[in-house]
Amino acid sequence: MTADKPPRQDPQPKGRRRRPAAELPVITGALPRLDAGRHQHRPLALVTGATSGIGLAVAQNLVVDHDLVLMARTASDLDDLAVLLGTESEARIRTQAVDLTDDEAVARAVEDLGIERLDVLVHSAGVEAAARVDELTPQRWREVLDLDLVAVAHLTGLLLPALRRARGLVVMINSGAGLRTWPGQSLYCAAKAGMRALADCLREEERGQVRVTTVYPGRVDTPMQKRLHHAASLRLRAEGTEPQRYRAADHMTAPSVAATVRLAVDMPLDAAIEDLSVRPAGML
Repeated sequence: MTADKPPRQDPQPKGRRRRPAAELPVITGALPRLDAGRHQHRPLALVTGATSGIGLAVAQNLVVDHDLVLMARTASDLDDLAVLLGTESEARIRTQAVDLTDDEAVARAVEDLGIERLDVLVHSAGVEAAARVDELTPQRWREVLDLDLVAVAHLTGLLLPALRRARGLVVMINSGAGLRTWPGQSLYCAAKAGMRALADCLREEERGQVRVTTVYPGRVDTPMQKRLHHAASLRLRAEGTEPQRYRAADHMTAPSVAATVRLAVDMPLDAAIEDLSVRPAGML
């Protein structure tokens, strides 16, 4: 979690062949406004961070019975995912490449999508940040909080009218770091604690209109977790301690977390799961 915030990527990276539009099961160009009510048997879900880790697993889980709007930073990755999901279901899929920390770009994206009713919003995009307090710069604090907290609040606020119309559900993928703290994780824990407070406040503000669920996963075998482990290992070696090697068997899989999200999604409208903690079965 020590990697700097990646630079914005060109929606069409050089050297990568652009698939003809006919090959993509993605709605493009002039569109009717997205409205889940037009497809009575397929509610609409929007997933951020959809091309990797937990977000990818959630998209693969929900596509079975939801139409999808998929958000991530890189257009080509979203196109690849749309092709994959389109071959596995009859879902209407739309992708939106956007930097969630670019406030104006996010506002334009939401306007372009024209979502009138939204049944499920899953916040899975996030960045890691492993460092001690005296190693963190103000810039790094802003970068992480901007994506892990501010962007979540901003996108949610923009989509609240559509969520209210559907009596929809907001799912925030948090972390065990939102419930406890560890040395060297001050920034990440602060961001996740902020997300927890955001979800709790939103739940009270929107009670009776929009349901809010926070999922607190333990260790999950994702690219982010591998980066976390690598950063921690470097620190331990610098302190003269040999770290334990990374073992996928000590972690949950991303589909297991997606199954937890599914529990919240499948609740009837008169009930809501507010908090879900899920841990690897083999660990305390």
